[in-house]
Amino acid sequence: MRKKLIIFLFFNFGFLYVYAQNNPFNLLLEKKKLNVEEKEKDNYLYKNYFYSALKEKSLENYDQATRFFEKCIKLNKNQPQPYYEISQIYFFQSNFIESLKYSKNAYLLNKENKWYALFYAENLFTNKKFDESINVYKDLVKQEPENEKYYIELAICHIYNNELKAAINTYNSIEELKGINAFTSVQKHKIFLELKDFKSAANELERYLQKNPSDIQTYEMLSDCYILDNNFDKAFEVLKKLTEINPGSGAAHLTLSDFYLQKNNTQEYQKELKIAFRSKKLDAQTKIKKIIPLLTEIFENDTTSTDFVEDLCEILVEVHPEDEMSNYIYADLLKTIKNIDKSIVYYKKVIEINPNQRDAWLDMLFLELQNKSIDSLILDSEKALDFFPMYPTFYYLHALAHFYNKDYLKSIDLIKKGVSFVVDNPTLASEMYSVLGNAYNEIEEYINSDKAYEKSLYFLPENVTVLNNYAYYLSLRGENLDKAKKMSKKTIEMFPTEANYLDTYAWILYKLNKYEEAKQYMLKAIEISESKTFYIHMSKILEKLGEIQESEKYKLKSEELED
Repeated sequence: MRKKLIIFLFFNFGFLYVYAQNNPFNLLLEKKKLNVEEKEKDNYLYKNYFYSALKEKSLENYDQATRFFEKCIKLNKNQPQPYYEISQIYFFQSNFIESLKYSKNAYLLNKENKWYALFYAENLFTNKKFDESINVYKDLVKQEPENEKYYIELAICHIYNNELKAAINTYNSIEELKGINAFTSVQKHKIFLELKDFKSAANELERYLQKNPSDIQTYEMLSDCYILDNNFDKAFEVLKKLTEINPGSGAAHLTLSDFYLQKNNTQEYQKELKIAFRSKKLDAQTKIKKIIPLLTEIFENDTTSTDFVEDLCEILVEVHPEDEMSNYIYADLLKTIKNIDKSIVYYKKVIEINPNQRDAWLDMLFLELQNKSIDSLILDSEKALDFFPMYPTFYYLHALAHFYNKDYLKSIDLIKKGVSFVVDNPTLASEMYSVLGNAYNEIEEYINSDKAYEKSLYFLPENVTVLNNYAYYLSLRGENLDKAKKMSKKTIEMFPTEANYLDTYAWILYKLNKYEEAKQYMLKAIEISESKTFYIHMSKILEKLGEIQESEKYKLKSEELED
């Protein structure tokens, strides 16, 4: 009996144990427990991936950060932040299509988050989906109806979507919030200009000026607006008012000068233009645009307004002393009106401002040559070569300066260096070899001198100065007189009234013992110009002709003249 009881109890306890193990309620509890553990595990992994992603993003390891954020999305597709973070990475990398895709997911998962909404709207705008961007900004406006930034962005979207009237209405909504203000008035004014509705554009500015009557810039815009509307009387009226409020408004005086010019009121035109030029707020380039047409008239020999233009140029360099073009324009004008000394000063100012202004160097150096400022020419042409070591004209001018300073060896050395840089410029090559020929002649290296002259004539056969000098020096040496005569004859055929060429030809004839013919050409030269050399030559010709008294007379005259 005891044994049966034990077996019975064992059987029932076993049955109860098995039953308990397979009880549906217990199974449910177990499943819930497993789900909780799995969720906790997923949460742990999610957080681990998310913080790893943020760390990689902060280190600018964007590919690695994106991979971690993607793992977060795989664990939980309903969390918006990983989408938002990935969209920002793609946006930064200019991958706007992918950025838009992820920012849309973030926005749709949490439309109430304004940062998601703003970034999604920006993405839509960047991808030129203006309609959709407008809808997002409209939702934002509903959420925060007093947030001015949303209205501004909404208006911009309307403008890009070519909904200009909708943009105006949006700016009107801003004015309902904060009243008439400069920003909205100007924006609406610009839109009305785009719509060619000039009256409405002017009305917007006038409304603003009623509340802000001292806003100078708005008066300037208003006058421009009236000009566009061909309402010149109104524009003139606004400008006059502006100059009363702000006498220093250069732009207003500049426009007023145009009005007076149209009315042929020269006195007021010049007065207003000078006031405008004295304004430091008006940039040099704007003033230069006004002065160029006036300068062109002078350069084309219309000197009617020379004094006025000179005054303007002087004001220009006083107000803008470091502006390269202002100084250059003044230097050019001074050169044109033959104020050489002052012109040189302003060309020097130009190259102080910009030493790489090669044309200014050239203008200055040629003026120094014209002015016979040889010491300055030597110094300045050397400086020019420091900046332009391969420019042959500067070698030519530097060599010429040393020639005039009787440093013939230096002149020869410079020409030899400089002529190697001449390319496709036969005139310059001819002139450089001319200087070389003259320099060799001065140091009595006649073979080299003749070679240089021949080279000069090879490049420019009609170089009249070389023809004359070469012929004259041959005549002085009594060499190749027939060749000298031929070259000299060519010069007087080209320039029959040039006294120096007539003198050279007469002297060659003298050397060829053709005294009577020499006398006739010498008389022509003296008729045109008096010269010590001419009288000496005439005296010697007459002596050979046996006209001793006349010869003495010319000799005495030569002694009265300086070299």
